[in-house]
Amino acid sequence: MSSSKIPRGEFRNPCPDLNNAAAKTAVDSLLAKVSQAHKKFGDPVVDDYAIASYPLDELQINLTGDEMTVTEIVEARIRLTIKASLETHCLTAFPYEEALEKASYWDGILKNRDDEEPDQILDSSPLLGLVFSVKDCIHVKGLPTTLGCSLRAGHNEAANADIVTRMLDAGAIMIAKTTAPQLMMSNTTQSPLWGTTRSSIYPAEKVQSPEDEFQVGGSSGGEASLVKIGGSHVGIGTDMGGSVRQPACLNELCGYKFTSELDKIRWELPKDFMTGLPHTTVPATAPGLLARDFSTLKAVADELHGDKYDHSRELSEDPEDDYRRYHPNAEADKEDLGNNPRIVFTTQHSSPEVEELILRLVRSLGQGDELSQASACDKLEDVDIKAWAAAWTEHAKEHGFDDARAMLADDPLIQRTLFDESRLSKTATSEEKRRWKPNPDKLSQLKATFIRQAAIGASPTRTDDDADKGRNGDRDDSGEDTDDDEEDKVENVILITPTYVLGGPVQNRAFVELDDAGESEIWCQIFNLLDWPAVSVPFRLDKSLWPRQDFRDKALASPDWAKHVPGYVKADPIDYEGGPYDANDRLPFLSVQFATIPGNEPALLDYVERVLKRT
Repeated sequence: MSSSKIPRGEFRNPCPDLNNAAAKTAVDSLLAKVSQAHKKFGDPVVDDYAIASYPLDELQINLTGDEMTVTEIVEARIRLTIKASLETHCLTAFPYEEALEKASYWDGILKNRDDEEPDQILDSSPLLGLVFSVKDCIHVKGLPTTLGCSLRAGHNEAANADIVTRMLDAGAIMIAKTTAPQLMMSNTTQSPLWGTTRSSIYPAEKVQSPEDEFQVGGSSGGEASLVKIGGSHVGIGTDMGGSVRQPACLNELCGYKFTSELDKIRWELPKDFMTGLPHTTVPATAPGLLARDFSTLKAVADELHGDKYDHSRELSEDPEDDYRRYHPNAEADKEDLGNNPRIVFTTQHSSPEVEELILRLVRSLGQGDELSQASACDKLEDVDIKAWAAAWTEHAKEHGFDDARAMLADDPLIQRTLFDESRLSKTATSEEKRRWKPNPDKLSQLKATFIRQAAIGASPTRTDDDADKGRNGDRDDSGEDTDDDEEDKVENVILITPTYVLGGPVQNRAFVELDDAGESEIWCQIFNLLDWPAVSVPFRLDKSLWPRQDFRDKALASPDWAKHVPGYVKADPIDYEGGPYDANDRLPFLSVQFATIPGNEPALLDYVERVLKRT
């Protein structure tokens, strides 16, 4: 596996000999800007880690209560972004001056609000106080979209991607653009232009070689490093085969993949406007979010979705009259009606640790309280892993190669890439080209079999009529469904699967071995081929209820898995400086993936939030 030749903490151009003057200027300018900011703002302090530990709703309480300013939040994020850049080389752009200007603007709005209620400001700017970052492949006006290619380093974009505009319009502030692998064709994060992005998780034991370091993953690895260190509250990435969920899992973050068909966000844009490559539909390239805390990720996803709850109506329609009598401008607290989906689960192709976590989790959900108890827990019949993996590879390697070749120009090709030079060869025979062509019928059969195995009766495709009348049909005053057309409903079914075969942080040596063995991220790839929404979440298990060491012991007892199991990791300063956790070295957090059918996204996010509160 390719590893960085630059020692961690040494800050210099990773490839100064690229045959492109604009590339050298772009990298050197970034290094100079980070160094300048470091001299001005210094290193992170305890209060910065505390700020980074707050979910968005707590930040907003502090802002509207005049306990904190937006500028203080942004300055904390700046110091943490500098730390991330120096230690992991995760940035491609750092417009911190613009972030400070925007912070000053919002502080003025809050200070001079006169009689305007804080709630009214948050209603119009629901992401106020949120600092976000975007992956290199997503366009930001005035900044380059390089895709790790020196040829693109000197071209600044003329417009924002729609998802960036939506974030800014909702009051969020952008802090940085982050690294992605060359041409977006790798599950690690490396390019000749920006070098190798490292994980911000540190082994507890002294690192003897680069193989002992943790792997950051990809292709949204830059986002993962920055969010983990706390420079960004939410990172926006893209996901074609786990490119948000895999690095989220490897860096103990929450990672949400939307579907590629979004009602509220223009995503399938003209060539070279969104990602720099033609839009990929199979496997679907979808936007995604990474965050340390799930409640903030959910708040951003809900804002971008713009949808109301269907299966999980958060509140009843019965406000208390007495409350409104004394608070005429406010609504009363309402009763939580719960969210009780049918769970379909699998532990297929996972380590003993992940298997044990999923089985215990499912047992817990089957016995939970009425607000989150599953209506049923059904085990998914084993799927044809190799057939799914072959289908994903066939389709993923079909897209954008002529454009990628042009972008690559004279840059050296990285290792561990999907880019296949032979497919562009003029000497390729017709038989070779025929073999390369994906088989859509085979994929259709895989999808149909999967839906049958999961016993999903409703169509996962939302119709225009569904959108007009609500995907659950009409309800009477008791909350019961009254729509007679059962076939039009989308079932509230949530699947629980592995995210990554090892379940969490993985050291470089094991990453390569598992990747070479194949299918280490297959459950991410399956949901890209299906184009279903999915979210990976880490579990900080209660030691009294969830014996984490027992999970580890099961893996260590297996010769096939013991060699891949990572050691202890160093304590996360955001956890112990800003939260209730201690500063001792610990076992890595394990993650699992939750997914659902399109149209059921709000119920998915609501249910995961309930599950995390219970564990």
